Amino acid sequence: MPKWQFDIVATGESFGLLEISMKIVAPVICLLSAGALFSLPVHAQSAGITPPNFEIEIHIEEAGSPKYKVTNLTGKTVTACVVRLSSSLESKDQSHTVWDALIQNVPPIEPNSSISQFLGHRVGGPLPDNVEVVAGVWVDGETFGDPDWVNVILKGRESLVAAYDQAITLLREGMDQKWAREQYLQALNQEPNSAPFRRIRDTLTANENLNKQPERMNPLMQKMLDFFVEKSEQLKKAKPTPSIVAPG
Repeated sequence: MPKWQFDIVATGESFGLLEISMKIVAPVICLLSAGALFSLPVHAQSAGITPPNFEIEIHIEEAGSPKYKVTNLTGKTVTACVVRLSSSLESKDQSHTVWDALIQNVPPIEPNSSISQFLGHRVGGPLPDNVEVVAGVWVDGETFGDPDWVNVILKGRESLVAAYDQAITLLREGMDQKWAREQYLQALNQEPNSAPFRRIRDTLTANENLNKQPERMNPLMQKMLDFFVEKSEQLKKAKPTPSIVAPG
């Protein structure tokens, strides 16, 4: 079972819902239009799941880093997906990227909309010419694809919910006790370096004059508290839980 992180590198075989083989034929752009898109005869591990359709473009520009674009042709909004990049010139080391709109605070992929990501590859190695969408989550919480990678998405969301809830507890305690800036910073030293706590710390660090303007402290903390509560509730409503999708 792979360990969750935003960008994950794994070795060995992984299941692919949709495999799109691409040959890079020009230095500017390689496009797989709807007519050129094809899939190999693979089958979903979850019964009753039809492989979704995604259009893939690879952009290789002379200036700047190469990128790939995934366009959602499924007719349903996608809130998260796992993309596998590989090269036909290498049989080992495949790169997996987890993209999650709820975690990254970006819009989901609506039908006929796209996301663009860097075309990561091993230093000195060939550029990927094979892109697969191997798992994902729809806006209604239903999932598709490799159960292990679905669990990577959902466990990542679980971890962030826990971090938000910890930060919410700290902010409420500080506001109830009317902490000064230094008291918040001291309390943060005892907390993990998760994204919500980093946001609190960065906000306090950027506002050194809060001690001279204490009336600004609670409104500033309340704004972050409201945001954390909203994001935590949004993530909690996303379902199913990892235990329902596949064994841990």
